[in-house]
Amino acid sequence: MAQNVSESKKYVKVNLNQKGASNMSFSNQALDAFSSGDINQAQKLVQSALKTDDADTLFDLAENLAALGISDQALLIYEKLLKDYPQEDILKVNLAEILISNDEIDRATSLLAQVKSNSNAYLSSLLVGADLYQTIGLYEVSEQKLQEALKLNTKEPVIQFALAELYFTENKFSQAVIFYEKLIEQGHKDFSGISLIQRVAAAYAGEGDYEKAVAEYKKLPLLSLNADSQANFAALEIELKHYSAAQKILDNLLTSNPDYSAGYKLAVKAANQQRDYQTALKQAQIGLGYDPFNADLYHGGSQAAMRLGDYQKAQKLLQKGIQQVAENNDLIIALSDLYLQQQQYQDNLTLLEQYQDDLIDEPRWHWNYARSQAALGEENIALKEMLSVYQQYRQNATYLKDLINILQQLEQPQLLKTAVDNYLQLVPDDEQMIELQQQLGDNSENN
Repeated sequence: MAQNVSESKKYVKVNLNQKGASNMSFSNQALDAFSSGDINQAQKLVQSALKTDDADTLFDLAENLAALGISDQALLIYEKLLKDYPQEDILKVNLAEILISNDEIDRATSLLAQVKSNSNAYLSSLLVGADLYQTIGLYEVSEQKLQEALKLNTKEPVIQFALAELYFTENKFSQAVIFYEKLIEQGHKDFSGISLIQRVAAAYAGEGDYEKAVAEYKKLPLLSLNADSQANFAALEIELKHYSAAQKILDNLLTSNPDYSAGYKLAVKAANQQRDYQTALKQAQIGLGYDPFNADLYHGGSQAAMRLGDYQKAQKLLQKGIQQVAENNDLIIALSDLYLQQQQYQDNLTLLEQYQDDLIDEPRWHWNYARSQAALGEENIALKEMLSVYQQYRQNATYLKDLINILQQLEQPQLLKTAVDNYLQLVPDDEQMIELQQQLGDNSENN
């Protein structure tokens, strides 16, 4: 929100003295030096300006420097002016704004507290204060400041936009949309470099109203959207299963931004959902050529390869991904699942033992490790691992069936009965398990 606060200063007329500035002032020379990149000379000229230029000229210099992002020099000027003119509240507000950016929150708070409600700078102080409280995560206080500012000037676009952005940040999307649409009705298409229509689209998407979000994106020419917005647009179309529309967006996105890896992730997702596994695999491989550290592309590509029956390709993709990606736990589990599917039980044990330290707190590690041990005749080890994650998977029918198979091998009738009973609560029409439950009941009565 800080990028908008400076616009509020138009409410405050600053007239520190009546000297008038010379075109050859040190302030003007300093600005020229900063613009040309001669930083050392510019800083020297600022020091000369502080000694010789009049206050109004210095104030203009400070505002220009702050707008250029040269806040350290602007801060020096505001501090000097505030020392000379301690009654000027706008100096406190402008200085506080810089201090917030420098994370000097206590000092900024102290300065803003000195601006009273009857001051010409009070409205500006409310906006800067709202920014301060948003910076430290006190969104409720920030909203209170902005709502007070809105009461003072109900039609001011800066305040409406600040509220919209605050609500958007808090994921209060419906409230954000109200203020974005007010701005659009007033004729604003963009504000502080942000497309309001794109913000509305993102807000609708955040609410889960994908149809409305897509309708907003369609109001804009596709070429006017940046890469991230095009990706968001395509993702929404995929969620709505508008695959043809999504493909057009992705074609444009990847043609203009061939190294945009998130676009390939979406292309892989769309192709997999349409069961076009050949295209999904191809898009994953192209994307990995640009971004060899993208876990999603390894995962999506391997899924496509498995659907094509090319298990060797799927394994190679996952193995390479595990080597390349730093946070590779999901890829390790995916490769483990593939080894189990292919009955490569020893390969699975080798993989899981290699990464045991990294995955020991991952319940899936224990389940997959148990499945391999059971298949290799080590039922006691398998049972220990399965029971260690019973609480996490007790509502998972597949897990319970694996547990039941192990318990049958070990002749554990009481545990077996409990597991079967739990399983049938999840899958009540499994005839094989119903029969096993009856057998266990009969055996219990006979004993």
